[in-house]
Amino acid sequence: MLKVPMQFFAEPVEGEAGANVQATTTEPTGTAPQGETQQTEPAPTGKTFTQSEVDKMISERLARQQKKFDAEKEEAAKLAKMNAEDKAKYAAQKREEELTARETAIQQKELRYEALNILEENKLPAKLVDCLNLTSAETCKASIESIKVAWTEALTAAVDARLKSNTPPPFSGGNTQSDPFLDAFGSM
Repeated sequence: MLKVPMQFFAEPVEGEAGANVQATTTEPTGTAPQGETQQTEPAPTGKTFTQSEVDKMISERLARQQKKFDAEKEEAAKLAKMNAEDKAKYAAQKREEELTARETAIQQKELRYEALNILEENKLPAKLVDCLNLTSAETCKASIESIKVAWTEALTAAVDARLKSNTPPPFSGGNTQSDPFLDAFGSM
């Protein structure tokens, strides 16, 4: 039977906040049956932060929240000063801006998709899509054409450099060395 120190579960007395817990967890009680060892809790393996890192993260988060709160407060103050007609105009203008932003994002995604298709058709790497100017269809096509030209020139130059060699391979038509086996046939 396993004996459990009941003091471990008791509430700490004022002034002895961590004394009881340390005493029960660090001293072996000798109550483990033979063949079994006492197991302690494993140490946490997650990332640990220093106090300065935690303070920095908290201050950054608070600054973002304060900025957001200030913007909302300004918005509320601006709306409070407006009459009903101005509020309606302002709401319509805000909706229009949101729709424009959404439409621009959708156009960017469509252009990226089309650019990926064109790159695939031209047998160019898909990673080149990040190098393209995706502001409009015309600029995207111009970017693809310039990358296509540059890609083929670089590829041709690399292949030519690989194929270019100062010495011909052994026993080819341009080789001046003689083969003793072939020389024996020539002398017959």
